[in-house]
Amino acid sequence: MPEPKRILVGVCGGIAAYKALDVVSALRKQGHHLQVILTEAATHFVSPASFAAVSGGPARVSMWSDPASAQPDDSFPHLYPSTETELFLLLAATANSLQKLATGAASDLLSTSVLSLPETCMRFFAPAMNVEMWRNPAVQANVHTLEQRDWQRLGPGEGMLACGMKGPGRLLPVEEILSSLDQRLQQSASLTGKTLLLLSGPTREHLDPIRYIGNPSSGKMGKALAEAALARGAEVILVSGPVPEANLPQGSGLTHLPILSAQEMLETAAKHLPHADAILHAAAVADYRPKDMATEKLPKQSQAFQLELVPTPDIAASLAPQKPPACLSLGFALQSGDGTSEARRKLDSKDFDAIVLNDPSSLNASDGSFTLFRKGATEAEVWGRLDKRECAERILHTLFPETPHG
Repeated sequence: MPEPKRILVGVCGGIAAYKALDVVSALRKQGHHLQVILTEAATHFVSPASFAAVSGGPARVSMWSDPASAQPDDSFPHLYPSTETELFLLLAATANSLQKLATGAASDLLSTSVLSLPETCMRFFAPAMNVEMWRNPAVQANVHTLEQRDWQRLGPGEGMLACGMKGPGRLLPVEEILSSLDQRLQQSASLTGKTLLLLSGPTREHLDPIRYIGNPSSGKMGKALAEAALARGAEVILVSGPVPEANLPQGSGLTHLPILSAQEMLETAAKHLPHADAILHAAAVADYRPKDMATEKLPKQSQAFQLELVPTPDIAASLAPQKPPACLSLGFALQSGDGTSEARRKLDSKDFDAIVLNDPSSLNASDGSFTLFRKGATEAEVWGRLDKRECAERILHTLFPETPHG
């Protein structure tokens, strides 16, 4: 049985809304902490009092606060309990509700609360509507948008609908919804007790206090890896070069250690490697640094000048002999052209358990073209173009095969 979670259930105005009562009741019996928000339309099918009875807490409809209450949930109902939610479930999701969620509308308590969900919150939606509405291209576009943002769709099922038509559009049976949630919650604990050391972002090798040698690494791959691991209960130690704040992962169990240079990354990683179950080399480390760094900004000159560069430390090769015996390691090889031979060379020379080959198109992008090489395997696994979160999920499954994928 998964650990109890703080679950927020949103109920939409469709004929299947009454089935949400059974879902909420079952989740409460499993020990989860339930809160319910209804749209105004949902109250035409099931009363808030019914949901309050089965959830054990208030069922809210209005986004306006109760001036007589001193409780945060009542003073800021669009923020609480939303900002403290670990799993959000939208039941009998209508075409209207999907459109609001996909476009970021904030027109009622439910849609506003969704905008307040923490980044680490697991998000599910179970559609229920007329078959032609479900097939409408606008509805399908909104569904696709949500799935691209890591929302997980439950259904719809097929069969006879309340309107008399037959086809997809039925809310999934309660037991199927509960089974899907249970599977996802089990997955969320699959790396509990593991510590992942993750190197991410670029390094900066300064010529003077202002100028440096670097690269356009965004840290997005590191963010995807960190958040995928955190979602499964791992502790993540992130050693990261400078990246935009939006590209830094969030979540309980994260330790962020900012660095600038390759030498700083090596020294910081070495301190934490003895406690790691796996080390992921996702950083784009500058290969060279100026031999000497000026203490003041160098003035611009009209004539050319020579800059002597020396290699930065090979972080992966330096850390390989220091790994605990059971520590797994994975690297990245960003190559232009056919990088197969270079990826295999790095796989062996840096003692990786696996290495992911990608190309320059993945720099500062949300996706990339990826190929996996495993130690001892003769054939590569060509993953093709993937969203970086999907790539991260596959990487975790590679290192920890018992970790469910998806």
